[in-house]
Amino acid sequence: MFCISASYKKVPVAIRQGFAFSEEEQHIFINKLIGEGVIRGAVILSTCNRSELYFTGNGSSVENVAKKLALYKKINGSDIKKYCLFYGGVNAARHLFNVTCGLDSMVLGEDEILRQVKEAYLASATAKHTDSELNIIFQDALNCAKSGKSSTRLSTTPVSIATITANTIEKYIKKNNFTGRDKKVMVIGITGKTGGTVARDLISKGIPVIGTSRKHKQEDGISWHGSSMAEITSFKERYMYINQVCAITSATTSPHYTLTYEEYLKHAEMDKKKLLIDLAVPYDIDRALAGLKDIKLLDIDYFNTLSKENINIKLSETSKAEEIITKCVENTMKKIYIRRFLVKLKEDRELESRFNNVKWLNHMVYYLKDILGSSELKDVLGRIYNREKNGGN
Repeated sequence: MFCISASYKKVPVAIRQGFAFSEEEQHIFINKLIGEGVIRGAVILSTCNRSELYFTGNGSSVENVAKKLALYKKINGSDIKKYCLFYGGVNAARHLFNVTCGLDSMVLGEDEILRQVKEAYLASATAKHTDSELNIIFQDALNCAKSGKSSTRLSTTPVSIATITANTIEKYIKKNNFTGRDKKVMVIGITGKTGGTVARDLISKGIPVIGTSRKHKQEDGISWHGSSMAEITSFKERYMYINQVCAITSATTSPHYTLTYEEYLKHAEMDKKKLLIDLAVPYDIDRALAGLKDIKLLDIDYFNTLSKENINIKLSETSKAEEIITKCVENTMKKIYIRRFLVKLKEDRELESRFNNVKWLNHMVYYLKDILGSSELKDVLGRIYNREKNGGN
């Protein structure tokens, strides 16, 4: 297998856009390459951060695919050589495994890429654009990613401040047994990047959200999966909802406090537990509120510390994931080398018959698979083939 990769690591966004493939373009381009005999099969992975062509063929396939790519996408051939990364054999397989497991992503260990790789592979497989080698490698990469996610904390350790905030609120709600309407959360500054992400994460967890906006319109809303909406109210009316929520997150660029001690006391019912989270710099929430009974106030420094701790956890988990990937790639390449060996035997009826009739030779191949590394196995299988081809001498 070979791979031509244009990813965020090396290719600027403006140029990377030229490499992007729609679903229809993927089908047309792969059909064209297979039809012209340039490749045997292919899978195209096209996301916002990468466009990659994984394909099988012969020694000249890479150069030919690069030329066809330049013509099809109207890209300067020199740009492909300048910006793209080229992989072949075990390195191509290892790259795919790293991508699928989230080790090559902007957000280390992200889950989304696994879904994207799976969809790309299934689209090609359904269109009969894959061969046995691609099927083996992609299926093993997907299984390896699932194993890595269950064996490490890479995908379950968030580093985003907004995601950590939503998780903290969820834990607070569960710890204090808030249910039904009592577990509603207010997000002040919901139309901002951080506030919007906090709201979406909360809604995805089944936690109702009311958000404030200085440009409030009756029809405004924050969509999640095209269905659930956060209730939106005017920033000026925020204190009217104080007693309807168990937690308040403030993430604005306002030069003024969004919650003050005096106004809070005027509107809030006392003896009600409430979590206040201030993600702004400078502070949005009056520090004096931390002195009130049943009030827990957390600020951006608290979440920055958690984020740094989680980054360290991810880095330590990366080595575990890399070990898993190394073992998976080794096993996959052994499958590939044995498959190639058997295919070569089938091309010669006499050799195939001899191999199938000599049971110890057949068993030995799979015994060698268990005790040798993939490169050693490849070498030994080559020597066995040459020996049998020469009549066993």
